[in-house]
Amino acid sequence: MKKLVTLFLTVITFGVCAAERPVVKVETGSLQGAIEYNMQVFKNIPYAAPPVGDLRWRPPQPAPSWSGTRDASKFGESCPQQYIKNLSDGLGLPGSEDCLKLNVYGPAKPGKNLPVMVWIHGGGLIVDGARDPQFTPINLIKNGVIVVTVDYRLGSLGFFATKELIEEAKAKGESVGNYGTMDQIASLKWVKRNIQAFGGDPNNVTIFGQSAGGRSVTWLMVSDAAKGLFHKAIAQSAQQSPLRGMTEKRFGLTPEVDIGAKYMSSLGAKSLAELRKLPVQKLVLDGSAYYAGEFGGPFVDGQIIKGDPIPLFAAGKQAKVPFMIGTNSFDSDFMLPGEPSLEVFTKKIHEDPKIVEKLYADVKDKCILNSFVIQDLMYRASTKLLANSMNGVAPGYAYYYDYLTQNIRASLPGAPHTYEIPYVFGSLALVPQAPKQALTGVNQCARIEKDVAEFKKTHAWPKDWFPIVDKNSPQDQAMSERLSSSWAAFAKTGNPNVSGQANWPIYNLNADIIRNFSPGSETIMGLLKDRVAYQALHLREIYAIERVKDAF
Repeated sequence: MKKLVTLFLTVITFGVCAAERPVVKVETGSLQGAIEYNMQVFKNIPYAAPPVGDLRWRPPQPAPSWSGTRDASKFGESCPQQYIKNLSDGLGLPGSEDCLKLNVYGPAKPGKNLPVMVWIHGGGLIVDGARDPQFTPINLIKNGVIVVTVDYRLGSLGFFATKELIEEAKAKGESVGNYGTMDQIASLKWVKRNIQAFGGDPNNVTIFGQSAGGRSVTWLMVSDAAKGLFHKAIAQSAQQSPLRGMTEKRFGLTPEVDIGAKYMSSLGAKSLAELRKLPVQKLVLDGSAYYAGEFGGPFVDGQIIKGDPIPLFAAGKQAKVPFMIGTNSFDSDFMLPGEPSLEVFTKKIHEDPKIVEKLYADVKDKCILNSFVIQDLMYRASTKLLANSMNGVAPGYAYYYDYLTQNIRASLPGAPHTYEIPYVFGSLALVPQAPKQALTGVNQCARIEKDVAEFKKTHAWPKDWFPIVDKNSPQDQAMSERLSSSWAAFAKTGNPNVSGQANWPIYNLNADIIRNFSPGSETIMGLLKDRVAYQALHLREIYAIERVKDAF
């Protein structure tokens, strides 16, 4: 009798829980989600067909329909990628090619016509995924938006072209090469068709991303294939190194078809048919393949990625939508293991070593001098140039992120790459926590050199290259609210200003006022002006852009 009562109560409990779980209907069938962190969550929703078999290295195809109600309470697998210790936890690796899925988050009590924010994750286009815990948008949802997080093809499965593949695509009348970017565009088309079912407004969509995701945002800003699919854009830490060509050499970079041929040779494959028959595990790039030049990353294909954003923005060829871009104060930390020497770098971009020495004389830790020179060029100067290029097109805003939780401030020369993410999302409780006692007397160079040496030896991601926060700190909580509310305000109106915070003006190079997220002043005028101005001139030289009148 006792067992029967227990079984009866279990059935009742299951029925109540199932009834509380939200259900929506999209174009391909019904979905039943879950309630988490006071949010409605629908996970693992297919936005395109699995790119397997003959669909490997083809543009995304329509997702198949299903009968009944699909369980959307659990994440799907991430796209195939290499496992990296301290970075890949929680990604469900080794991953699956059946990964063209997205996740939709909204308020527990659904609204109508809410602004939509579509997140494009970073990871160098070779690692990470939408299920990464730090992308749980707790505070963004509190601020009244819908958030969609997207998985897209990575590595050689997402960015690849050979002569045979180009010929096949031409015969089929298809785009070729940048399949990961095509996936991002396909996800935006899905949002346009389906987001209303979740209470979102298909006519108010903001794309936002960080690192490679931020760069992706800038490519989508200049892509005709993405035209009309978004209405605002935010690029976080979107460095702007030149893109290679598909069949031609650009900026001295090896064409993608040559890299593709080298990659095929390394796999012992003589044809596209042979490549498509290989198990996916053989196609996942490891560190040695990456450093051997067997992965070229994104490239100019003329259709999906039309060219480098900096000159296209300067020519007014970007989408006419409000745009926000920013950088962290130590954004180049992750680049340290592979950076060229300062002598090699300055020679390559024709910089005067004596001028560089004078401009950077106040950089005390020489171990990061080279990193700061590269950061000024690829991050700080490009942030200012892209934001300024919005003048006369649409509102453009620039920010600088320089916040570290109190107990680790002495250990780092600035806020590293990715550190703003949990503050934007409000996922402070879901990332590594700071030590209970403040770090003092830290030799920053010794710590950095140790991190780099261990990474080169073990390929394990240094723990302090991943965001470290204090979820219980009032300062951290306040910083998260400042960022989340500004991002949500921008998604709602195209203006990131929030009542009670400092005025955030539209950016222009003459005034050079940037919003500053730090423990100090909320705005900066002339951020590292002389250093960044010198690097911006060389960035213009790289892209053969004329100097802006009265600027720099």
